[in-house]
Amino acid sequence: MDQELKQRVVGAVVITSLAAIFVPMLFDDPINQSGKRIGMLEIPQIPNRISDLEQSKKPKSIDDVVNLPRPQVFKKIEDKVIAKPMQSWFIQLGIFESEINAIALQNKVRRQGFPVSIKRIKTEKGVFHKVLVGPELDKNRAEKMKAKIDRLNNMKSILSSLKY
Repeated sequence: MDQELKQRVVGAVVITSLAAIFVPMLFDDPINQSGKRIGMLEIPQIPNRISDLEQSKKPKSIDDVVNLPRPQVFKKIEDKVIAKPMQSWFIQLGIFESEINAIALQNKVRRQGFPVSIKRIKTEKGVFHKVLVGPELDKNRAEKMKAKIDRLNNMKSILSSLKY
């Protein structure tokens, strides 16, 4: 027998045996984790609670309707701002016209472990890329972070805030 013919016959036998194993599984009822077939499970009936509510809420006479308790009137409290506005701090490392330079600085500072991002700014002179570290909610922590970044990168960054 030719070698190619043998491979085809063996392949056909393997595919046929796999089909004989897996095709019946497609037609069986699925089994849940408890070992019961899902087709055998019974779904319980939903209790009829509407009829219970209808019987308990119906007034028996007109006096029951007239003598209902009066709704409470609440006094309006003056509108006051309870929470003070949130403020977050950002460290501006630089503004670049070239996106490549902004990405290079971003990667350098990110490798140092700081949360850095690039914000695109459209102006009349074109598109600029602002490299920012933050946000930080605590001003003291932001100042310490700024000092560390300035020391590590030999630069003078700018600390700015955003209120919302």
